[in-house]
Amino acid sequence: MSLLFARHTRLVQTVWLARNVHVSGVQPVGRKSRKEIGKYKQHQAAERKVRAEIYKEEDQAYGMEEVPEFEYNDHHTFGHMLLESVRDVRKYARQTKYELPTLAEHARPFRLPPSQNILQFERSFTMGEKYLAQDRKVVLRVKVAKLGLKGAELRKFVLLAGVRYTPETDELRMSESREITSLLNKKRLADTLVELIAEAKKQDDTFADVPMDFSYREFKPKPRVPRRWLSEQEQTRLKNKAQSKAQAKPTEVQS
Repeated sequence: MSLLFARHTRLVQTVWLARNVHVSGVQPVGRKSRKEIGKYKQHQAAERKVRAEIYKEEDQAYGMEEVPEFEYNDHHTFGHMLLESVRDVRKYARQTKYELPTLAEHARPFRLPPSQNILQFERSFTMGEKYLAQDRKVVLRVKVAKLGLKGAELRKFVLLAGVRYTPETDELRMSESREITSLLNKKRLADTLVELIAEAKKQDDTFADVPMDFSYREFKPKPRVPRRWLSEQEQTRLKNKAQSKAQAKPTEVQS
């Protein structure tokens, strides 16, 4: 009997809670909250009425039935496009005449970077755009002869660099675009270069048994036009140019 009474009491409590809970299941509803619900419904009805009036005005403004008849007193679409291009040209002409001279006050003379700055970083920047993939890429260029490596260290560094080293210009070129910003990619390139130099200076393994291979830099020679096909003026110009180079070349001192 006690078990049946407990079950009945629990069922009554559940029904009582369901009656006092709003359908949204968020806030309990009682006598005091009925007025608030009524005010909310009135507010919603007023908003729907305002939106209906706005939609009606938009339909009247953009509806094809309400469009007045064309009286042939205006330009066509291409005419307006032409006028817009003329406005753009005049806008930049005014900026060139009145605003460009004021930039001379902020001009700075160009100065060559000091000899200690041997690293060259290159990146692209797209005006008006952010977070583009091509703007994250950074390219590092450096002359290997300026890194202070000699002998076995230099040879090991070139082997570690691989195809990123160009023997014709003695230049190392590396690029990075894995990070989300160009600054992080620049930092990653600098750290990679430091690690390469530190690894090249280690004497535990100098890679003396690994041959140097620059086969990736072998290109087919470009065919040249025979000199006899050129005009007499062009042949004379090339001959004078070769003579001037020979005269400018210093003679070797015999011991």
